[in-house]
Amino acid sequence: MLINTSRMVVVLLILLVLPANAERITLPDLAAPPQGSTQWIARSMRLNGLPMSLKAFESRLSPGAVLAHYESELKSSGRHEARRSANSPWQVLMLRSREHFITVQARAASAGSEGTILVSPALDPAKLELRTDFPRPSTVRIVNLQQYDDSGMQSEHISLYSERAPYIEAQAFSQLLITNGWNIIDTRPTRESHRGFVLEAQRQAEQALLVIIPDAVRPATTAIVVTWKKS
Repeated sequence: MLINTSRMVVVLLILLVLPANAERITLPDLAAPPQGSTQWIARSMRLNGLPMSLKAFESRLSPGAVLAHYESELKSSGRHEARRSANSPWQVLMLRSREHFITVQARAASAGSEGTILVSPALDPAKLELRTDFPRPSTVRIVNLQQYDDSGMQSEHISLYSERAPYIEAQAFSQLLITNGWNIIDTRPTRESHRGFVLEAQRQAEQALLVIIPDAVRPATTAIVVTWKKS
């Protein structure tokens, strides 16, 4: 069985250091490794504005053999600079050309190996852009933005930060959403944090879930996560 997407947190950690930009770009689709298969996690997504695709794979080959396969295949197809690294239990191969940046991660599995293939355009880091149309108070700032567009289903996962208390931001978000035509379906305290709040809102076909809690590192401040299903 291919690896579960909930185990892809390590992938997102790598994505945070990649460059970013905005326009839709056609990305190369790498085939499955020898003696293996692939499964799409996201055919079209963005992290902090950077277009990318992400798929999972499994193979009967060892992690090292899978990385060697892709390194050989991509180098033979054109000019790619390759770099390997390790972050146990993962082995990572990063390949960059003038047009694309490809990251292949692999780790040992019971039947051989499993991992992910991430493809993005090789863009200038200066083009990093965090921009969303989701209503938010001027007191919060975006720290991370993931955007998905697969099979006509558009959604965003937005992480925000505020210096104000959770209950103040919960009120501010609620008022702002209502002003922008949203209906507040539910407001409730979080189970994990006695000072946190959960808001559920809807506007026609759009749905939003907001989790507003004290920041784990700086409890006097607030961490906000918005899951916005746009269509």
